[in-house]
Amino acid sequence: MDLCSWCQRGALREASRKPASPRHWSRVNGWSWPLHTFQVVAWIILFILAFTNFCIFVPLLPPNWNLIMYGVTGGLFCFHFVVHLLGISIDPAETNVRLKKYLESIPTFDPSKHTRVIENQYCHLCEVVVSQKAKHCGACNKCVSDFDHHCKWLNNCVGGRNYRYFFCSLVSALASLLCLISILLYIFIQYSVNPEVLRTHPLYEGVSKDTWLLFLPFFPVKTKALVVLGIGVFVLLLSALSFLLPGYLFIFHLFLMFKKLSTYEYVTQNRYQNIPKVPAGRKELSFKISMPQVSGAPLLHHLRYPGLGQRPVSPCSWNFSQSFASVLAQFSDSVCVQSEHVPLALSSLGASRL
Repeated sequence: MDLCSWCQRGALREASRKPASPRHWSRVNGWSWPLHTFQVVAWIILFILAFTNFCIFVPLLPPNWNLIMYGVTGGLFCFHFVVHLLGISIDPAETNVRLKKYLESIPTFDPSKHTRVIENQYCHLCEVVVSQKAKHCGACNKCVSDFDHHCKWLNNCVGGRNYRYFFCSLVSALASLLCLISILLYIFIQYSVNPEVLRTHPLYEGVSKDTWLLFLPFFPVKTKALVVLGIGVFVLLLSALSFLLPGYLFIFHLFLMFKKLSTYEYVTQNRYQNIPKVPAGRKELSFKISMPQVSGAPLLHHLRYPGLGQRPVSPCSWNFSQSFASVLAQFSDSVCVQSEHVPLALSSLGASRL
């Protein structure tokens, strides 16, 4: 049995399966459905940290310091809340896209008609002229002005219109977390040295030393020291873990600012730099491969460039037909390692040059 023929028939069966329904409408901002899991997690963490900070830990500080920390942490949390909301709520789309007011559905990209979604600064999906740095986001299904990246924590694209609010949310989140971690470390150290310093609130008068109060000053609840310490350990670990991602993003975007690059430009530059360079004098390599067609376009094109909103052929263990097509796609993208220009020919029951 011809191995290549068997692989082609298997790949055709995979590609002919009914694809997922494409998304026909663009998302306006981070509040558009569906909400992302990361977005919900971010709001839950923000609520937990703010609630424990103001209702449990700051009231344990000495009288003068707790007023100062109420003001400092309160200002930081409020600032973060505002810029976070702005980063989510602002529509970062191109001006021409916003002028259409999302009244029309977005067509499905047809790779048999166009090689790219945006050609000569015209988007074939949004059907508008866009700026030079605009990119069409597959998650939001629209062209974004000065596209940087799609942020899952905001559930919104980050572009020229909301990048400053995204960056300010990183800075305010880091500052708020640093304040909260400092407060917790002070409480733990002071508890091991002299716990009475943490019991200076007037409501502690007449309360036994084994009893601690939560939710001061309005709704005092009596509890044990182990409960307060347990909540403190949990919040400290949560704060430390929450500090890692914003800290990494903050340093990374400072690096991008220094290099005057966007996240998208940085990623694409690294992708091109990873293409192996070919020594001079190598002969050009070309060969012809016959592939079946699906709806007027080569099968390999469908495997590599699925329609907008569709998933590529679903991966499965040791799927030989899919592996065959994947190797060919990777072979085409890597410039064949040994030649600077590889005219790879793919056709349907014949040969047509790419």
